Amino acid sequence: MAVYFDHRVDAPENVDVPITLAWHSTIPILAVASSSRAAGGNVDLYLQQGEYVENCHAERPHQPTVLRWHPSKAVLAQGWENGEVVLLTHPSGDQTVLPSVHTASITLLEWSSFGSRLVTGDQTGVLAVWKLDARGRLQGNHLVKHEYNKALTCCIFKPTSPGIDVAKLARASVSGDERALDMFSWKGAPLKMGPQEGLAFYVSTADGKVHSVDEHCKTNTILSVESSIRKLFYLEKRETLAVITDTLMLSQYTLGPEGGAHEYMKVKLSSQYGQSVDIVWTVNSLLITATGEQVIRLWDLERDDNYILSLDERLGFEKGEMINCVSYCPAKEILAAGTSSGRIAMWKMVVQPNSNRADTKALWKLQTPTEIEGNITQLQWGSSQNLLAANNSKTALILCEHVMSAHFSQQVAAVQLTPTQLSITHFTTGAPLALQSDMHIKGVCVTKDTVTVWNGKVVTVYELSGTVPRNTGSFPCDSHVVAVHGENLYTVEPNRVQIRTPQGTVKQLLTFSKSEGNPVLLSVCQSYLVVGTDTAHIRVFDLSRRDAKAHCNAKNVSDHIANLGALRSVKCNANGSQVSILISQVNGRPDHKVYFYDIEMDTVIHFDFFIGRPSTGVSQPEENEKLQFQGTEFSGRCPMSHFWDESEPRLFVCETVPISSDSSSNSSLDSVDVSVVTLFCTQENGLLLQDCYTKPTGLQALLALDVPYYYFSCKPGEKDPGSTEASSNQTQPATGDPGQFHHMVSRRALRDFVGLENCEKSTRDAMLNFSFYLTIGDMDEAFKSIKLIKR
Repeated sequence: MAVYFDHRVDAPENVDVPITLAWHSTIPILAVASSSRAAGGNVDLYLQQGEYVENCHAERPHQPTVLRWHPSKAVLAQGWENGEVVLLTHPSGDQTVLPSVHTASITLLEWSSFGSRLVTGDQTGVLAVWKLDARGRLQGNHLVKHEYNKALTCCIFKPTSPGIDVAKLARASVSGDERALDMFSWKGAPLKMGPQEGLAFYVSTADGKVHSVDEHCKTNTILSVESSIRKLFYLEKRETLAVITDTLMLSQYTLGPEGGAHEYMKVKLSSQYGQSVDIVWTVNSLLITATGEQVIRLWDLERDDNYILSLDERLGFEKGEMINCVSYCPAKEILAAGTSSGRIAMWKMVVQPNSNRADTKALWKLQTPTEIEGNITQLQWGSSQNLLAANNSKTALILCEHVMSAHFSQQVAAVQLTPTQLSITHFTTGAPLALQSDMHIKGVCVTKDTVTVWNGKVVTVYELSGTVPRNTGSFPCDSHVVAVHGENLYTVEPNRVQIRTPQGTVKQLLTFSKSEGNPVLLSVCQSYLVVGTDTAHIRVFDLSRRDAKAHCNAKNVSDHIANLGALRSVKCNANGSQVSILISQVNGRPDHKVYFYDIEMDTVIHFDFFIGRPSTGVSQPEENEKLQFQGTEFSGRCPMSHFWDESEPRLFVCETVPISSDSSSNSSLDSVDVSVVTLFCTQENGLLLQDCYTKPTGLQALLALDVPYYYFSCKPGEKDPGSTEASSNQTQPATGDPGQFHHMVSRRALRDFVGLENCEKSTRDAMLNFSFYLTIGDMDEAFKSIKLIKR
C-alpha cells in the first residue's frame, strides 16, 4: 500500500489565494497562478517538494486566467485578464510577451502535439495561431487571426494517424508485397516516417458553435448546439467528436471528409443543480464528472456504459462529504477526487487475473484517504513522476507517493497508516498502540522495546512503555536507511556506517574503502548486521559484543552475478552463515533470481523463479512436468521481498509476482497473484522448496517469518479470513475513531504448524526438523523428529 506525502508550496509572502495549477507533462515543475494581496496576480513555479523557483516569477496588476505548458520544453504559456500572453522559460526565467492581438481576457491556450503551434483565444472571440521553433521560441508574428465574435471556450488539436513503420514496410517489400513496393515507388507520395504532428484543430464558442481550423489555418463552422460549450473531446478509436455543454448535454458527432459533422448520440449527464462541475476525459474513452455530490459519475463511451463510484465511511470518509474535483493518472491507473472536507479519495484500477475488463465498475478499488484539510477545489496529476497537485482554496500542495513503511522484529510490528501515523502491534502482550509523529515517516524499525522512525533528515526514537509511545531521543541525520540492535542505532554516510546512541551520539564507525563503496542497505537479524554498498559489496558484522566486529571479509558479489546493476535488498540469517540478495539488472529491471551468499564456503548460489528451480538441490518435479506446487504455478515469476526466520537459520521466505506484471514497483504486491515461497537453505543440501501458496486476498505484504507464523500487513478496511486470531489484530488510530482501522497486522501459521501454534520450543524445533527431513526425503530422520512432537 502507498501513502502520499504532501509538500506545501513555499509561496512568496505577497501570494494569497491560488487560482489554478498546471503540471508539466514530463518535467517535475508545477505552475501556480494566484491572486496577490497587492490587488494583482502572480504566476510562480515550484519543484517536486514545493521549492520555490525564485527567478521564474511573473507579476501583473491583473489576474492570470490560463496556464499551459509546452508538451516537451520547459516553456509555460500564460494568459492574463488584460489579454496579454507571456511565455515563461524555466530555469532561466526569460519572459517573452506575444505581440498585442488580444484586448480581452484570455480564455484558451493550446499547444500542438510537438509544440510547433500555439493557439490563443479571448473573451471577445479573437483567435490567433503562432509558430514556434524546436526550442519553444516564438517565430515572428501570428500566422493567422480569426474573429468569431463570441467568447472562445475550448480548443483541441485533432490527432493524426500514426506514421509508417519503414522497417516493417521494407521487410514486406522484400517478401514481395506489391502494396509495400508501391509505397516505396518514386512516383508515389513521399513516405511519412514516424508519428506526424497534427496541426488541424477544433475550437468552440459560448454561443454553442464548433469551428474547425485546418493545417493551413482556414476555418469552417461544422456544428452548433443549444448552449455554451464546456468541453470538447476527440474519440480516436471511433474518429468522432464529443461535445459537452454548460447544461451537461453530451453529444457525439461523426466528422465528414468535407468538414461537416453528423450527430449520432445525445444524452443528458446527471448533475447536482447549481454546483460547479469538473469534467475529465481519459485516453481510454472514459468520461468522469464531479458535480458537488457524494459520488462521481463515469461514462464509458466505448462500451456505452455508465456507473457511479462513492465514498466509504469505513475507510475514514465522513457522512455527507462532497466531491468537488477529479483527476486521472493513466500511468498509475488511479482516479483521484478532492472533497469538501479536505480529503483526497483515490480509486485504483485493479485488474483481476484473466479479466477482460468487462465489469468496469468492479475494477475500481477505493483506497484509504489522504487528508490535507481545507476545501479541495482542484486536483491535477502531472510530470513523468506522476505527482499530484492539489488546491485547497488556501494554498497549493504537491503530493508524492511513498510505499508504506512497515517492519517486524521480536514480536512487534509497525505499519504505516498515513504520512505521520503508525499502527503498532505487540504480539506478546496483544496491546495495540498508535504512534503519531511530527514528521513524514519514510522508514521505521522496531525492536521489542523501541520504535525508530526517520525521514532522511531526522531520526526519532520512541520507547514502547504504557499506552502511548514515549519520545526518548531525536537527532538530525541524513541517512535514508536505519537499523537497530539493542540500544544501538546504525546509520549510513559516505564510506561508513555510524553506530549511535538513541540520542544520536556516534559510538563507533565501520569504515568502507573506496572500492567497497558507500553503504546503502542495512539489515539486522539476531546479532548480525549485513551491509550492502552501491558497488555491490557485502559485509557482515557481529554485534554480540560491546563493539561491532567484522564477521567476514567484504564480498564483491558482482564477481559471481552476471548482469548485476545494483543491489536491491540484502538480508542475513539468524546465525550469520547466509546472506540473501535481491538485485536489479543493468537495464534497471528486477532480476528473477534470489541469490544466497554462503559466508563460510565463500560461494553464491541462486533460486531462479523464472524457471522455478534452484542452481543446486533437488526440490522440483521432473524436467518435463509443468512447474507447480500444490496447485500453485511456480515459474515465470520475480522475487519482490525476502526474509529469514527470526530464529531458525535454515528457513527463508520471499514474495514473488509474475514477470508479466509491473514487477519494477512495490505496488505489484497489491496484486492478488502474489506467491509466498518458503525454502530451506543449507550448506549440505542447497536450496529446497518447502512450501508455496498464493497470498490470500485481504493481506497487503509479507512482514516477517517467525516460526510458527508468517506475519503480514493487512489492507485497510479488509479482514483476513484465514487469520489465526482476532484480538491482537485490532488497532485504533490516534484520532480515537474506533472503526477507522482494523486488522493492520495478521499472522498465519506455516503449513506444518497448523494446530501447533502454541507449542513449546522443543516441539517447535522437532516439527521444524520433521519438515526439513521430509523436504529432503530422509524419512528415517523425519520419523525420529516426529516422535519428539508433543501436542
